[in-house]
Amino acid sequence: MPPQPVNHCMSQPAEVQPRLLEFLRSGIFGPETVVTEDTDLIASGFDSLSLVSLLVFIENSYGFWIPQSEITEDNLKNIRSISALVVRLLNEHALRP
Repeated sequence: MPPQPVNHCMSQPAEVQPRLLEFLRSGIFGPETVVTEDTDLIASGFDSLSLVSLLVFIENSYGFWIPQSEITEDNLKNIRSISALVVRLLNEHALRP
């Protein structure tokens, strides 16, 4: 069952982190990999296929595709940075007329 889109108006990183953590723990990394908010994802094996899966999850969950210009090592370093990116983009979308 696909994730249900959330009401994304003016979200906070703390609201986004649990969903991302659950997705990465169950959909990307195996049970042998400990994933926390601060885990360096790339060092833990996050690859291009993982990125595509994450982008699709974010699109299905939050209703937008992350622009290519935002797909950087800094933005994808860990759950905290990804959550901050998602929230910033959600809030930018919410403020558009």
